[in-house]
Amino acid sequence: MRSIDTIEQFHEARAAMQPVYITSRTHGRVEVPCMNTMLVRVELVLENLYNPNSVSPDKMALLQQSILDNGVCFPVVTIWDDEQQRFVVIDGAHRRMIHGSDWLDCDYIPLVVLSHGMSKRLAATWQFNKARGVHQVDLDADLIRRLAGQDLTDEQIAEKLGIDVDTVFRYRQVAGIAEVIGAKAEWSMAWEMVED
Repeated sequence: MRSIDTIEQFHEARAAMQPVYITSRTHGRVEVPCMNTMLVRVELVLENLYNPNSVSPDKMALLQQSILDNGVCFPVVTIWDDEQQRFVVIDGAHRRMIHGSDWLDCDYIPLVVLSHGMSKRLAATWQFNKARGVHQVDLDADLIRRLAGQDLTDEQIAEKLGIDVDTVFRYRQVAGIAEVIGAKAEWSMAWEMVED
């Protein structure tokens, strides 16, 4: 793992990097930039000015909790900008922010550096953002049901997922009322079906 404290160190490291590829049966060689991840001083990394995403404070807190619970699993994707003499974020602006002094206050951040011009990096930002997809309520509810099945309380689930207890309860309702009340609850028939 390369640690980059200065611009000169980055240029030396970049010159020594060997691209890594995997083979796609349908598309040929595909580059794997994450194999050349570097640890770069946070001060050398700038956010871009065109990121359309915004993240609420509760989601930022969840991102911080995720990093504390799981470690840093995804490097920030950047380009090197000769004009600014800094790395500029293509994908991972909020991960970059979390590493800063207002949140985790880290010295270094893991980066992947792509060699994209402006049009390619604008397109990459769009692709990364859109490729993430959206959450499906049924699948989210199932995940919460499964967490509850691991003997976690609603409060523990809320803390782990960065949501409030009422939201946990609503998701559990989606999973089924029996799940909300508990599988061991005794049920009685409120009415009976009769033939006319």
